Amino acid sequence: MKPSSPAANRKLIPGLAVACIILMILAAWLDQQITNLSADNASLKKSLADSDKRARDATAEAIRWHKQADSLLAQAGPAAATNPDGSAADASAGDHKRNFHPEEVAALASSKGMQSLIASQQAALIAMTYKDLLDRFKLSPQERDYMQKLLLDRQMVQVSNGMQMMNPSLSPEDRAALGQQIMQGVQADDAKIHDFLNSDSDYAAYQGYSQQEPERTEVGMFESSLGDANALDPATADSLAGLLADSRKSFPFTVDFANKANFANPAVLNAPTVNKYLDEQAQFQAQVADKAAALLTPAQLEAFKQNQAALRQMSKMQLNNIVQMSGGGP
Repeated sequence: MKPSSPAANRKLIPGLAVACIILMILAAWLDQQITNLSADNASLKKSLADSDKRARDATAEAIRWHKQADSLLAQAGPAAATNPDGSAADASAGDHKRNFHPEEVAALASSKGMQSLIASQQAALIAMTYKDLLDRFKLSPQERDYMQKLLLDRQMVQVSNGMQMMNPSLSPEDRAALGQQIMQGVQADDAKIHDFLNSDSDYAAYQGYSQQEPERTEVGMFESSLGDANALDPATADSLAGLLADSRKSFPFTVDFANKANFANPAVLNAPTVNKYLDEQAQFQAQVADKAAALLTPAQLEAFKQNQAALRQMSKMQLNNIVQMSGGGP
């Protein structure tokens, strides 16, 4: 593999709360690595120092994101005094949740601060999701950084355009045009990844891996929660990701929000559909856990079930935030 010349340069945005949770999970994982490392020789001492710095940086990033999220939402103004149709809102009703109009969401999503926030969150998510694949490629630190940049560029094409597709007032023509932009952007970034890897077999491995991105993210989060004594070997991680992907394909979801296209479909971004999905998600996870028992040790299986419960809570927060911001909430 060879990096491209200096001139050469996957899931719509989770809720801001999810971003912070993911960073805290990463920080906890890094802290566990520090605890498990032995400093008996110079090489391991250097790894210890590097991991300690990454853990501190990840925790600092999570705190910074909380502050940025508060600041950006404050810029959007106080709780809306009008309903989306322009009529006066009932100031005494409900719990005074923020009512975002579609145009406010678009403006907030395109702001420099929000774009920076999203890019930072997506970079951390990519580092976790693609860790196993990048490990197998045996890249140098510089090559690994460059590959992660290419993956981030690919992701941001989808995120930046996908946020605009949450606007229910878009015409069918505008929605189709945005979809075309996403497809062309992803294809262009995939071509850069192919050129960088400089290997058809490595690129085929990347394609297979990226097609399981939701499942690889879940497996990555699960692996982050395990100590060395219960760590997954690469073959088990692959089998678990394959089990998740195959099970999802065969499960009769009414609307599967693991499919990023549904985040850009205003027709399904509403509270009843989300609540139905969350009920079905619990059923799906129970079926997967039963099958995963053949792959995992009892300790790993218990940790896997705990990770599933955390994912359900994260899905609930994420989807409720997106429904509210897209105008599909109660």
